[in-house]
Amino acid sequence: MVYIPTSNQIAGGIEPKLAIDVFPIWPIWVLPYVLCYFLWFTTMAGIIFRGDDQQFRSFLAACMLTFALAAITFVFFPTYVKPASLEGSDMFSLLLRAIHEGWGRYAALPSGHVYITTLLALFYSRWYPRYKVLWILILVIVSFATLFTGQHYILDVLGGYLVALAGYYFGLWWTGRQEPQKQKRPGKRLPSSSLN
Repeated sequence: MVYIPTSNQIAGGIEPKLAIDVFPIWPIWVLPYVLCYFLWFTTMAGIIFRGDDQQFRSFLAACMLTFALAAITFVFFPTYVKPASLEGSDMFSLLLRAIHEGWGRYAALPSGHVYITTLLALFYSRWYPRYKVLWILILVIVSFATLFTGQHYILDVLGGYLVALAGYYFGLWWTGRQEPQKQKRPGKRLPSSSLN
């Protein structure tokens, strides 16, 4: 992953905090924040092992563009989130404190949690439309988890949505242009052989 190396090596930059970024830190939100990794692993494994070729290629192209846009932004437009003081000794506070201290505070915009979950939500909603509401709910929970854990600001979340949308449409475009022609062009006739 590109997040941890860039977050630990980048300095300077800006804090993209808006006046409406007034979300309190609620350590319980670290639970959906870390459960994302299980969600990502299982859904990506589903695409790899159960998806058809077009689904796999479309998702892979989307990931490549999305991750590239995020990495470029992390390096050339560094952003950070100020560390929060975390009180408490419960399991959730300890886990959140470990994340705040161990993962670095840079590479905030766009939010990786948001762009990966958004990509999955968009593709799975397309492939399995009856689960669209579930994917929207998952995306809302993940978005709030990034805010209520103090890992991101609103602009980071919005940036995650934008790069994921760009990647999604790129992935659809890429596989659309790679598909073979299914119909012959009208008006074209093959020349008959003169040997008959």
